[in-house]
Amino acid sequence: MEIYLKKTGKLTLGIMLMLFLFWGCGGGQNRAAKEQLENAKSQTTQNINKYKNEIQERINYVDEEIDNASGELKENLQESRKELKAQKERLEKELENVKNASVDTWNDVVANASESLGKARTKMNEVSKNVREWLDDEVD
Repeated sequence: MEIYLKKTGKLTLGIMLMLFLFWGCGGGQNRAAKEQLENAKSQTTQNINKYKNEIQERINYVDEEIDNASGELKENLQESRKELKAQKERLEKELENVKNASVDTWNDVVANASESLGKARTKMNEVSKNVREWLDDEVD
């Protein structure tokens, strides 16, 4: 089985555009702003969950490889699993922040979520590359 690197995108531009609409809404349009916030939360949650699930797939793969490994390779794979789990936990925290966000805090929440998502993707790809190289070296 081969771990693959996927090109990933950032939070959609549409979500970011919705943010600007929030502040253009007056008091009478508060309900519309809240509906837009809920839509943005839903889209953001789906995006974060997509990467969280991808990380879990990679954790599962590493777990399978750990079962067949020994020595230094096993130690390296265990460390990789630990790092992947840390990234998954990072995204779980961001999901909680998104869930609890309000119209007033949304800009900060989505900026932090975007940054965490980027860091998690980078680390996930780095770990995957290392795992591939270790497994390729083991075969050789």
